[in-house]
Amino acid sequence: MRSALLICAVLSIVPLSRAFANPLDVRAEVETRVGIHHVVLGNGCRFGVVPSIVITKPPINGALLVQTEIVRIPDSDPNCAGQTARAAVIYYKSVVGYHGADSFSYEQVPDSGQVIDVELNVK
Repeated sequence: MRSALLICAVLSIVPLSRAFANPLDVRAEVETRVGIHHVVLGNGCRFGVVPSIVITKPPINGALLVQTEIVRIPDSDPNCAGQTARAAVIYYKSVVGYHGADSFSYEQVPDSGQVIDVELNVK
């Protein structure tokens, strides 16, 4: 009889990374973290490979930077609060002198099938 190892991948998304009901406030011309993605495997708080982020619609009035960083898991996480993990982190910076609305969309790959829309209010 064959046995299969089942690995459950759960995308843990810090509240900065979701479809926003209200725009996220960011300061003009300041590089601001607007999204964090890490993968937790199963319930044992084992961290998987850092997901790749693909920008599907770039911002019109700013620029994005996506990089891998070591982040602290927020206390709101029911399984891994306070631990550290490698994560894909998204930063936004407006163009010089711009104030107002901006937005962008991205998807985690491979094949997440979920496009995340982010609305920004540049102050």
